[in-house]
Amino acid sequence: MDDCDGPMTYIPPSCKVSVQKVDSSVLTEPRKLCDQSTTTQHCINHGVQTDHMPTVQSTITDVKISEDVINLVLTALKANIEEQNVLARLDILHRTDFVTLSVITQFQVPQKEDLPLHSAVCGPNGRTAFLFGHHYHETWCPHNGVVVFWQRRFIDRMVLSTCPTILRYGPQGLVAIGLVTGHILIALNGECLSTKEAHTLTVTSLEWLPSLRPQLVSVSLDGKIIIHSLKSTSLEEKHFRLVTISDLPRNIKRSNSSTRYTGLTSLCLVKDKLFVGNELGAIWSVTLPDLTLSLFHYEIDCIEMLAYVSNHLLIITSFGQVSDFPIHFSNIFLFSSFSLRFYSYNCMYILLS
Repeated sequence: MDDCDGPMTYIPPSCKVSVQKVDSSVLTEPRKLCDQSTTTQHCINHGVQTDHMPTVQSTITDVKISEDVINLVLTALKANIEEQNVLARLDILHRTDFVTLSVITQFQVPQKEDLPLHSAVCGPNGRTAFLFGHHYHETWCPHNGVVVFWQRRFIDRMVLSTCPTILRYGPQGLVAIGLVTGHILIALNGECLSTKEAHTLTVTSLEWLPSLRPQLVSVSLDGKIIIHSLKSTSLEEKHFRLVTISDLPRNIKRSNSSTRYTGLTSLCLVKDKLFVGNELGAIWSVTLPDLTLSLFHYEIDCIEMLAYVSNHLLIITSFGQVSDFPIHFSNIFLFSSFSLRFYSYNCMYILLS
């Protein structure tokens, strides 16, 4: 300061300042909390959907099963059991048994015409009858039929005026023979005892009835069922029934005429009933002796033959041929169009086809 040439300034010392203490406070604004965020990222989902299948809800609460459907299921189950039994017995037959044919005897029948063998009928005590004649005729029969009787070493022949159609052995050695012309012959030991014109058309079948007095039932293409009573050596008509179109089931009717007769082709006696076959395929059960008809079954083919074998009814139609067949069940065997059917007699339905 001594070296300064300028004016001098006097600065007096500061005076002593008294300090006063004052209590004071400062109030700030209240703190605010703020949440800040960025924009959220959207989640993108990708999917593939097929066509929507509509669902249908049924309004039916109760489902009723037909009795026929239940019977059909039971029938199929029973048929499977029966089939297994048949196949089991067939396997045993193939493993252990053999079927052979052996010639018993041979003989030549002297005759003017070359007649074919129509059928062979077995009788009691080893009796056998051979019918020679034509099975079918378009109009009338111009042939002389022949019946050959064979028993052990005894051979006898009987020449007829027409072709024979059916022969049945009866009581006391009697033989009933049906002819193409509708006549029925009663013969004994190869001799004709009586002849009766019972039908107007071919006698297709006849059977002896089990009774105290000999009775014979016959059927024909004229639609008649006749029960004959044998008095002495002649036949007398006792009961009669004509089978007409009205007796046929609706499915096989071929005519609107209810009074027209329908041809009967076969007859079989089963205990106290008759089974009668028809040319259109119907089979009736006939009660004795009033000859009341009730439909048993029907086929689409002509019933060629009815046979009662070991408590079973064998039925053969036009398109089936049967030479020998073992029967083991309580059913009816139907052969039709080269097919085999098992038909229940008790339940009235087909078990296996």
